[in-house]
Formats: sequence, structure tokens, C-alpha cells
Amino acid sequence: GMLEKGKNEKHEEQVQFAAYKQFCDDTAVEKTRAIKEANGEIDSLEAKIAKCESTISKLTKEIAQLDEDISVYEGDLQAATKVRKMEHADFVATRTDYTESVDSVTAAIALIKRKMYNKKQAATLLLQIQSTDSPAVVGKALAAFLSTAETDVGLDVTAPEAAAFEDHTGGIIEMLEKLKDKFEDERTQLEKEESNSKHAFE
Repeated sequence: GMLEKGKNEKHEEQVQFAAYKQFCDDTAVEKTRAIKEANGEIDSLEAKIAKCESTISKLTKEIAQLDEDISVYEGDLQAATKVRKMEHADFVATRTDYTESVDSVTAAIALIKRKMYNKKQAATLLLQIQSTDSPAVVGKALAAFLSTAETDVGLDVTAPEAAAFEDHTGGIIEMLEKLKDKFEDERTQLEKEESNSKHAFE
């Protein structure tokens, strides 16, 4: 009767409790394992974050250094560009001097060969050519000689310098031709140097 019923109920409660306790134990084990795994993941992620922060810090410093290098290079490039422009301007001016001098020497040789020149001016030209090898100075002397050649032909023929000039026209022509060759060689060398400087800059 009653006793049997009580025993059955107690047994059912014990079975239910045992099942519940097993569920709780299993759940506790599962949750403990999940927490442990989560903690492991947290530790791993924190390590990755720390590594990334370190990499960011390193890269930030490298970027700052590169920015500084770029700034220096840009400054160097500006300075080099300025120097290059000045060098090129010098080249153009000097090359023009050489070209004008070569043209003037050629014209002077032609006039002397045709004896169409002012004798006194020719003597002055000779003295100036003998005293300098600057294309600019020689160019001015030649320009003065050429400017009077057509207008003052035969003037001052009695001057002693004129007689001396007449006696040495062959030697003077040879001197002018050597001077012309020299200017042409120097102009060629100047052009080579300009080409080298241009390639070095580029």
C-alpha cells in the first residue's frame, strides 16, 4: 500500500535527482571547458593584438623616416635642378661664344685672302689674338675687324703696323685657321661635357 507507494515515489525522485545532477555535472564540465577555450582564444587574440600594435609602431617609425628621406631627396633634387639649369645656361652662352668666334674667324680669313680689310684694324686684331685665347675676347676683336673691313678698305696704308701685317698675311691666316680649329675642338668638348652632365642628371 502506502509504504510501497512512498518507496516508489522516493525512487523516482532519486532517479530524477541523479539525472538532474548528471545534467548539472555535464553542463558544468562543458561550461568549464568552453570558458577555458574562450580564455585561450582571448590570450591568443591579445597576443596577436600586441604583435599588431608593435608592427604598427615599427611601420609608423619607418614611414616617418621615409617621409624625412623623401623631403631630403626633394630638397636635393631642387638644388640639383637649379645647378643643372645654371650649368646649361653657361653651356649655351659659352657655345654661342665659340660659334660666333668660329664664324668670325672664317669671315676674317676670307677677307684677308681677298685683301679687303682695314690695315690698322687688322694689326690691332693680330695683337689681340696673340695676347688671349678667350673666344669672347677674340670674338669682339674679330667683330671690330669685320665691321671696318668693308667701309675702310685701304685706309692708313702708310702706317708701319699695316706694312708689317701685309708682310705676314700667310702666317696670320695660318694662325687664324689654328685658332678656328682650337675653338671648334673646344666647342665639341663642351658639347660632350654638356651631354654627359645632362645624362648624369637624368
